[in-house]
Amino acid sequence: MSEIHAHKVLNLLREKPMTEQELRQAVCAEFGEQAQFRTCKLSGFDFEKLFAFFIDRQKITQQGECWTINQEQVCGH
Repeated sequence: MSEIHAHKVLNLLREKPMTEQELRQAVCAEFGEQAQFRTCKLSGFDFEKLFAFFIDRQKITQQGECWTINQEQVCGH
């Protein structure tokens, strides 16, 4: 199984801010429960690790209960 680029997950948040649970459900519906993800430089992420990576790298920010993309921290390719 090929890994899905993390930008596809960020694009879900670009379309609509979501809670962590809503995002998890959207990712499962879009890519399947066993989906594996990669970034531009790293690979081997499941949803939990990818979500933590996004927070650690400030790719997403929390606004109330919802998470949204932090465009300034996302590479533009």
